[in-house]
Amino acid sequence: MKERIYVVRGPNTTHLVNAPSKASAIAFIADSQFTADVASQMDLVNLLTDGIKVEFARVSNLDLELGDK
Repeated sequence: MKERIYVVRGPNTTHLVNAPSKASAIAFIADSQFTADVASQMDLVNLLTDGIKVEFARVSNLDLELGDK
């Protein structure tokens, strides 16, 4: 796949990323700033109690490309 250089802008930072797709460029930056784990039962109890709502993400080509880490 052909790579391009993408400008990835966040609230406080801007990055230049050489990547094969926009989604890959964003994922590369996000991976260094965020973590994701399967929620435990206590995570769910505590976070739902604190008013955090479950958000529903759609399946994208990025999911197929990266898979679960």
